[in-house]
Order: sequence, then structure tokens, then C-alpha cells
Amino acid sequence: MTGIEFHIQLKQNDSWSMSRLHFHDHYELMLPLTSSGSIFVKDQIYPLQRGHLYLISQNTLHRTIANGFHSRYVLHVSHRTLTELSTQQTDFIRLLQEPFRCAPLEQAQFEQLSAQFQALDNAQNDGGFGSDLQQTVALIELLLGAARILNLSPADDVVQTKDFARINPILDYIQDNLTEPLSLDRIAGQFFLNKHYLCRIFKAATGFSVMDYIIRSRVLRARQLLQEGLSVQQAGELSGFADNSHFIRTFGNLTGISPGRYAKQYQSGEQVHIDNGMSRYAKTDL
Repeated sequence: MTGIEFHIQLKQNDSWSMSRLHFHDHYELMLPLTSSGSIFVKDQIYPLQRGHLYLISQNTLHRTIANGFHSRYVLHVSHRTLTELSTQQTDFIRLLQEPFRCAPLEQAQFEQLSAQFQALDNAQNDGGFGSDLQQTVALIELLLGAARILNLSPADDVVQTKDFARINPILDYIQDNLTEPLSLDRIAGQFFLNKHYLCRIFKAATGFSVMDYIIRSRVLRARQLLQEGLSVQQAGELSGFADNSHFIRTFGNLTGISPGRYAKQYQSGEQVHIDNGMSRYAKTDL
């Protein structure tokens, strides 16, 4: 077994709002210890609640917003690690393949998962003899507990607001037409809206602008195409960038790596670290 790559952290903020949508190459498990705020993911909004476990898969656009004190455990684990820890009988990739899951927990489950997150956090910070094995054991125990719960719990606790109900078909329209020129005028005309009104309700419902959503959706699609082996130019064109130089510049600005380098590292099996340092892992070599 090669390196086990993960990063776990207990995060606490008086208030918390991601400044932008983001995505990453790893899987994220989040266990809120407080109830405050919401998460936008997979074109829906869900409440962030204590006593719930959240899975955000790789290559999934999301953004969290907390409107008060926000405490949560966050675990990031790489696809390669999940593959190496999987067996024919226990396939973590299959169990965690949904883009998003939200599972309500019974009190005993919440206490057990909290203890497992804490145990992994402690093992991550222990550099003594045997700490590498302790980290691996603690990670497997947490993943087993989380996978069993998430596999039985679809995400259906959607937050519905008047503004979000109005922009939901707009989100679908954008995703269905990413390869087309998508201006504010075109989208507003498609839905018979004033473009200033469109911008206002979109921002009110999601917390970000229409164009920010379009750009990041296009970059995400381009990354997926690069992973499939398409050329840089093909990936840019098929994700809606009319100009190759603009695609390369935008991709680099949002991910911190050029599309050509990203494709080369991904195809060679190297762990790609992007997302402004969020793909930071503890690594144990076994």
C-alpha cells in the first residue's frame, strides 16, 4: 500500500461564508457540531444541521454559508486512498459515488462519529512510533461508519425559498447549454426577465453571481474532459470557451494550475493539489 492521503480538521468560526463556489479532486465528509447556515450543492440548497453527516464528492460545485457560530469536523480524502482501502466486498468508491448525501443521525450515531472524527484528528497530529498505522486504522473505522450511514440516506432535506424556486430552472438551463454563448441578456430573454432582476434573485438565492456560476461550471466540466483524455483545446471548446487562450488563463486563475499540466499530472496518477491549498493531506506511507 502506498501513501494514505487525507486531511482532517476541527473548524470553528464566529461566522463563515465561502467567498465563491469551489470544487476539488477529493471527497469531503463534514460533521457539523452546530446548526447554522446552509450549503449550496448540486444545484440545490440544504441546511447545515448538527446531528447530520454530509458527503460532498469530488468534482462537485458547492459553497457553504453560516449565519452564526459554526463548528464542524471536515475530512478530505483522495480518490486514490479510497481505492487502495477498498476491497471487493467493501468498495468505498461505490458507496460514496453520489455527488452529495446528507444523512440524519441518531444520537448514538452522532456520538460515535464525533468520537471517530476526534480520534482521527488526534492520530493525524501524533508523530510518534506507530502513528502511521493508527492513522490508517482510525481512517478506516471512520469511513466504514460513515459509508454505512450514507448508503442508506438520500439527500432530500432541500431548502425551498421563493427566489430559489425561480432560479432553479435557470440553473438547469445553464448546465444544459454550457457550450453555447451564455450572456445575461440571453438568459434573461429565455425566461422573460429583466437582466438586473435576474442578477438580483440569482444572488439572493445562491449567494453568487450568474457569471461566476457559469465560469466555474465550465472550468469544472473542462477538468472532467481533461480527465477523460481530451486535449486542452477540445476540453475548452466542449465546455463553452470560445477562445483557447481565455480558457487557459481562466482555468489557471481558478485552479492554480494550467489545463495542460493538470491533464499531465492526472493521467500520470499524481495527486493534483488545487483549490487554494484545500487539497492539503496528511500522508502516511505503508
